[in-house]
This record gives sequence, C-alpha cells and structure tokens, in this order.
Amino acid sequence: MSPCEKSHPGPKPLLLPREQWKTWPDRIRHFTPAWFAVVMGTGAVSALLNDFPYGQENNNLRIAGCVWFILNIAIFVFACVCSLLRYVMYPEIFWLMLSHTSQSLYIGCFPMGAATLINSALALNQNWGFGGKGFLYFLWGCWWLDSAFSYLVAFGMLYTMTVRHEHSLSNMAAVWLLPVVPLVVASSTGGLLSEALRPHAHTLALISTAFSFVMVAMGLAFALMMITIYLLRLLVHSVPDPGLILSAFIVLGPLGQGGFSLLINGTSISELLPLHVGADFPQSALTGQMIFAVCFCGAYALWAIGIAWVVVAVCSIYHVVAVRRTKISFNMGYWGMIFPNGVFALLIVELSRVLQSPFFKVLGSLWSALTFLLWGYIFVRSIPPFIDGSLFMAPCLPDGRTRQQLLPTSQTHSHSSQVHASPDIVPHHSPLRGEKLCVSDPSAKSSAREYP
Repeated sequence: MSPCEKSHPGPKPLLLPREQWKTWPDRIRHFTPAWFAVVMGTGAVSALLNDFPYGQENNNLRIAGCVWFILNIAIFVFACVCSLLRYVMYPEIFWLMLSHTSQSLYIGCFPMGAATLINSALALNQNWGFGGKGFLYFLWGCWWLDSAFSYLVAFGMLYTMTVRHEHSLSNMAAVWLLPVVPLVVASSTGGLLSEALRPHAHTLALISTAFSFVMVAMGLAFALMMITIYLLRLLVHSVPDPGLILSAFIVLGPLGQGGFSLLINGTSISELLPLHVGADFPQSALTGQMIFAVCFCGAYALWAIGIAWVVVAVCSIYHVVAVRRTKISFNMGYWGMIFPNGVFALLIVELSRVLQSPFFKVLGSLWSALTFLLWGYIFVRSIPPFIDGSLFMAPCLPDGRTRQQLLPTSQTHSHSSQVHASPDIVPHHSPLRGEKLCVSDPSAKSSAREYP
C-alpha cells in the first residue's frame, strides 16, 4: 500500500471509539463562537413555527414554537457557560481567537442568537399573555442591550479586521458578513417590539421604530458592500475552499432579515405616523403609508436579490461537490445554513401577508418546511460528533484542523509526504497567503481560512 493510500484509510465513522473521545476540559478549550449559530438556527425554526402561513387556527404550531424556544434557551445557556469557562480557564485563547481571520467573525453570532430568543419570548408574551406588560418592558430592555452589543460587534470587528487581520481577496468568504448582520437582526426585533408596545406606549414604539430604521440602514449598507466584494471574489478567484463553501448561504441572512425588518418596521411606522395631520411631510396624513411603500419596494428587491444568490450558492456547492469531487465533511459550518434560509422564509411569509398572495404563501410554506427538514437533519447528524467531542474543534489552536484537511484529494496527494509525516500540521515553509497566524508555536500554524 502506498503512503497516499495509508493517509486516506476511508470515511470517518459517525462515532469515534471510546478511547478517542475528547475530555470535557479539551471540549471547553475548543469551544468556538460558531456554536451560537446553533442558537440562531433553532431560533429561526421557532419563529417560523409561530408565523407559519397555514394551521394557525389552532395552537399546535404555537405550542411547537414554545418547545423550540425552551430548547433554544437550553442551547444558549450551554453555549454561554462553555464560552465563559473557556476564557476563564484559558484566557490566552481569547486573543488567539480574536486574531484569527475567520473564527473571530463568529462573535457576531452571539447577539443574533440572543435576538432570536427575544423574538420567541415576545411571541410567547403576545400569543399567550405570558408575563403581561411587565415582561414586555423587560424584553424591550433586553433589546436595547442586544442592540448595544450589536453595535459593539459590528464596529469593533470592522476595526479589528482593519488593523489586526491580514486579508486578501482570494481568501475572502461570506463569513465577512457576520459582524454586520447583527445590526439588521436587532432592527427586526425592534420592529416587532414596536408593534407590541404601540397599544401601551406610543412614544416608546416610535422611538424603537426610528432606532430600528437606523440599524437596518447601517447593517444593509455594510452587507451590500461586502456582498459585492464576495461576488468579485467569485469572479476572480472561483469558489472558496470546501471548508468555507457552505458559508455561501450566509448571504441570504442580511437579505432575508433586512427585507423582513423593512416590512415590519414599515408596517409599524405606517400606524405610528402622522403624529399631527397637516399639509407637509412628515405631518401629512399619508406620511406613514409613503414610508411603508418605500420599505415594501426595498423588501421586494431584497427578496429578488436573495433568489439570485440562492442560485449562486447552489451552483458554488455543486461545483465543489460534483465538479471538483470534494467531500464536504460535517462540521459546525452546516449550522450556518439554517438561519439564513429561515429568515429568508420569514421574508417570503411576510410578503404573502402584505400582498395577500397565494404564490408567496405557498412558497413561504415550502421554504419553511425545507428549513425544518434542514434543521432536523443537521441536529440529528450533530449528535454523534457531540458525544465523542469531534464537533468541538477550534482552528485557532495548534491542535485544530488545518489546511491539509481541506485540500482536494489531488492536492492532498501532491503533499503526501508532508501529510504522512505530520497530518495535522501545515508545513512551515508554505503559510497561506494573507493569513494572520495566531499561535505562538511556528510548527503548528493553523489556517485562517478554516471554518470552525
């Protein structure tokens, strides 16, 4: 048997032997911010169950939404505890993570995951009267805290990417969107809270909507700029590596959530304005309707752009799997597909309500069902690697996955002697272009292009 054949013994088993399981201290050490993508995906499923176009005449779907909400709280608490333990037990890892050009971007998943919890809790309050008005104001306060953290992540990570990271167009991936999308997600939460607050406090509802419009404008502006760069990257350098190819669906996140936010906040402002009927804008009686019309046009355009990017994402994945014949191993990157598809389904459902359109109603139902199936498959598939600990993998650490595990088979064979000698180490003489190395041991450099 040749060395190349020895380095590729076959497909990895679903569950590793007991002696290869990671200990919990090692799992904590390898716990990455990408785990909050699980919270985001589960929260999107909970929102879809509450807003599903059919079957809302009874409470079955709403009860299911509550079940997913409780599950999501458990996942969020688990992720927060593990993250806290990680940086308390291994404080030096925080700076390693922050210096990593891809892993650090997943910090944005935390405020987005928290926003989905606020949305589900708000649905519980509005559908079942849980907590009354006091709980509603508590959620409003949580939203302000989440919004502040979203601003901190967005501008803090943009600054970090500018002064601390080394990037190149060839290494660019859709994960660049993650730090700015929290602004868009928080803006939609603000719109939902504004609708709930309107019967109790008209002024607070108006303030929430105005603040949400600022956030969605900022978030969408940054997102559309980065999407343009990502398209340029595809045209110039082809599709990303297999470890990052699933992130192509992340583009649907700001498009779907941005359109949903525009519709929700547009509906809210149409009810809040005008404050005083007069002859001029914004006192005109048509002020609210004019703003809503602009929001609808923007949301419809974002839906159309989203459909186009679905085609681009599917074609990119097809190229990697079918043309390059590269297997995409299961990792945390799969969870990144659920939230973008979920919020895009929410946009379609909201368009069906605004337009009273059977087409969008059916399309929204089908897209929601696809998101349910995707969540179910990925959740079940995550159980074995969660049990044996292989799902816990931080690429910023010396023992994290490296470039060799992402290379196509032909390229792997060309480096067979290096891989056979040390399969988990990138050769010292061939660092990745544009990579910001974040480990102190030069013999154990991890790839900045790795998806956690």
